[in-house]
Amino acid sequence: MQEQEQGKYTIGGYTFRTFHEYRDGQEDVRKIECINKELNIQDPEVAVRLYNDIRSGRIVFKTPIGDEFFAHLADIVADKSVGLLEDKAVVEEAEGKVKYQKVLGVVFVILAVVSFAVFGIAELRDIFTTRKMQQLAEQVEQQTQEQQVDKDGEEADVQNGQDNETESAVQLTVLPEYAQLVEQNPEMVGWISIDDTQINYPVVQKDNTYYLTHDFDQSTNSNGSIFMDERCDIVTPTTNTIIYGHNMKSGMMFGGLKNYLQEGYLESHKYIHFNTIYETRTYEIVAVCLSEVQYQDESSYRYYDFISAKTDQEFQAFIQNVNELAVYGDGNGLTREDKLLTLSTCNSYTEDGRLFVVAKRVE
Repeated sequence: MQEQEQGKYTIGGYTFRTFHEYRDGQEDVRKIECINKELNIQDPEVAVRLYNDIRSGRIVFKTPIGDEFFAHLADIVADKSVGLLEDKAVVEEAEGKVKYQKVLGVVFVILAVVSFAVFGIAELRDIFTTRKMQQLAEQVEQQTQEQQVDKDGEEADVQNGQDNETESAVQLTVLPEYAQLVEQNPEMVGWISIDDTQINYPVVQKDNTYYLTHDFDQSTNSNGSIFMDERCDIVTPTTNTIIYGHNMKSGMMFGGLKNYLQEGYLESHKYIHFNTIYETRTYEIVAVCLSEVQYQDESSYRYYDFISAKTDQEFQAFIQNVNELAVYGDGNGLTREDKLLTLSTCNSYTEDGRLFVVAKRVE
């Protein structure tokens, strides 16, 4: 997340004193994103080569963001490539000498084993995360079934004449199916799902960085969590509620949103169920859009800053930009009275690309 606050330029947890330093930080971020996209830094041989390139100055970072990446890379080399630097030097110096052929063979065996282990660990991590999410979903489904009769009765009581104060109390009571999950993580604000997709997750809210790297149980996890923008409110909803999630290659989190770029997919997957912990909600997708993160000195429209429309002009500006960015659908049918939901994730169609879908509440 990038923002300017009280004259300070920030990227994630880093604060820069000048705009020049801030742009250096952005350049470091772009280099790191490009490296992660093009290279598998968990591969020991790749990590060693990249480590040497940075140390020798062939790749240059200018800010603490790059320093932290270099330190992370050094940890990978230290943890997963023990002896690899020295062994590669020996092999290169002794190339063609029979007495060192065994060393070369051992190095390749070690690389193969380590590479397989790294791949296996990543796969296991995704498997465990998937199982954890499935267990949470099953827990919610079971509790929903058990409480459905009681919930129907409570709704009937509300409709049959409770006073306003009691009605408000009922509305702010955590739904039975989410009660245990809220006890596990009080930062849970709801549950999001799209029928016939892998998207079926709890939604949390803290600041706009924590859950980029933390699981629902708050353990560190590169998959992150599905989280609601810190500026939004489930009790008194803003004009637009924004929910973020990583675009994982495995399809986890919001990785499945890229399917909306396929022709015809929207028509068969147009409804989003976003239940807050207090009430059930259904939204209909009206537009699938592509955009990109804008820098401080750029005046382009920032869809991720549209939270509350204070004027008709602000709302119409949002509609206009949705129409300009839409791949499918448009915002022409939206009115200022609509409550909107935006799902946002990364997309590699361009540097700092973003894919977002806009929906309006229908239930």
